[in-house]
Amino acid sequence: MKSRFAFSRSNLPLLLAGAVTAISLVIVAVVMLAGSEPEKTAIPVAVRPPPAATAPDAEQKGADPIGDLIASLPEKSPHAAPPQDGLPTFEGEPAWKRYATATAIPGGTAVIAVVIDDVGLNRARTADVIALPAPVTLSFMPYGEDLQNQVDKARTLGHEVMLHLPMQPESDSEDPGPKALLVTLPPQELQDRVVWNMDRFSGYVGFNNHMGSKFTADQEGMGVVMREAARRGLMFLDSRTTPRSTGPASAARFGVPLLKRDIFIDNVATEAAVRAQLDKAAELARRRGAAIVIGHPHKATVAALHAWIPTLQDVTLVPITALLNRPAQEPAVAEGR
Repeated sequence: MKSRFAFSRSNLPLLLAGAVTAISLVIVAVVMLAGSEPEKTAIPVAVRPPPAATAPDAEQKGADPIGDLIASLPEKSPHAAPPQDGLPTFEGEPAWKRYATATAIPGGTAVIAVVIDDVGLNRARTADVIALPAPVTLSFMPYGEDLQNQVDKARTLGHEVMLHLPMQPESDSEDPGPKALLVTLPPQELQDRVVWNMDRFSGYVGFNNHMGSKFTADQEGMGVVMREAARRGLMFLDSRTTPRSTGPASAARFGVPLLKRDIFIDNVATEAAVRAQLDKAAELARRRGAAIVIGHPHKATVAALHAWIPTLQDVTLVPITALLNRPAQEPAVAEGR
């Protein structure tokens, strides 16, 4: 036992030295590993490809040809302002004079103003109206596409231009379109919509109502419209979609020049029916001296006008502003829309 113990003590320094060396090697290895960047293992990530573009269904596209356009319209005009008390004013010449087409009318000649509503939505149909061989008045829908270019072309070729202002009809099943004027709108929202519609393009002499059998009967709402029209120097053509229209009284209150529609020419959209209505309008103009008719850019309407215009001898086709200086006449018929 003594000799084994003595042997162990004699070898203790060697054992300690070996332990120190082993510990040192471990420390060096740890330091080297800490100073080096561990290798990164690439982890595969599943990337979902974007959905393939789906072609719109032809039937659905045909059912809503202006849906994408309506969705892209700006929400609010930058010129929106709250209603103000007092009569509005404008500087310079009123719009109905500034953008009027100069027309020479022989004395004593009966005249007819043909207004074509709903233009600007179908460019080809609008181009057909612009190509008519006599001055007509094109009333553009405010939610059409590329309106200013179409307006400029129409004016260059001698036509006058109006805004076809969407208003609420009596029937809830009829849709007047986006940003239409409704009797249920709060005053500020109504004002914003009026300005939004009137800011969609420039160069027009005035406006007439699109539908509107319910809204035009609302005196308060029409007051908001006429205030803005007076501020811009616009005229108003009452489409007379209801006999209860407050448009004439509101226009008089704010000093807005007023005209009234006499005949709708294409409630029956066949060439023969349109031609019969145009002949009726010509006879009315001969009796009264003037008549105002409203139609739409139907193929039958444009074809009837192309055939009818060259036959006019004792009646002259004129832009809408040419009738402002003539005595006011009550319309022949008020028709609900």
